[in-house]
Amino acid sequence: MEQLEELFRIVDLVQSGESVLVKYHPSYAPEFLVLLLIEYGRKRDVPIVIDDNFDSLHVLQKHLRFWGIEEDFSDALVVKSGGRINVGNVIANVEFSSEPLVYIKKYEETMKNALAEIKDSINIALGLERLFAFIHSPREYYLFITELQKMLGNTKRKAAYLMNTEVASTLEFNPLPELEYIASTVVEITPTPVSAKVTFLKTPVRELLGREYEVSLEGMLDAFHGKGL
Repeated sequence: MEQLEELFRIVDLVQSGESVLVKYHPSYAPEFLVLLLIEYGRKRDVPIVIDDNFDSLHVLQKHLRFWGIEEDFSDALVVKSGGRINVGNVIANVEFSSEPLVYIKKYEETMKNALAEIKDSINIALGLERLFAFIHSPREYYLFITELQKMLGNTKRKAAYLMNTEVASTLEFNPLPELEYIASTVVEITPTPVSAKVTFLKTPVRELLGREYEVSLEGMLDAFHGKGL
């Protein structure tokens, strides 16, 4: 629990309006990070909003079950885009379009209506790589980036964009360089066999700048009552 409280304290330090880019390598990092933020929301009474692109939350939920962790995400407000499997409290669906301009307009309208009364939330974006896979021109790419940029400074939320670095690097237009520029905080999660190293590469919080934290897998499993394999 001591490890969990230290991680909560780090989330406390992230300011409202920030966009946090979380770069991770293939691992269970996104599963445990989302679980951590869900628990943070419960303990701090902060609404959690999840952008679930192409059933990413369903995959994440199944992965957690392999660790013996049952989480239904029922108290997370979920906005779905693409996919057909509902997980959590789905409050809205964004009709997916392979035309970025059309999709962005639908997304903006849906989020505005669905979250009009929500304040001080944590917004977790899952599966962004899959959205960028539909972008095939510089114009579409920068249009999408510009829309993400507009969200920076929205004090109704703290945003966490989770991005698999290996998948992103294979896309026709790798979003990471621009997202690293836009984001107010950039975090990299590097896995080891029994832990994850969390490094703050960019942040306006002096206490966190350049810091590296090692999070043990055993500690996370104990905190969330996982049975393991």
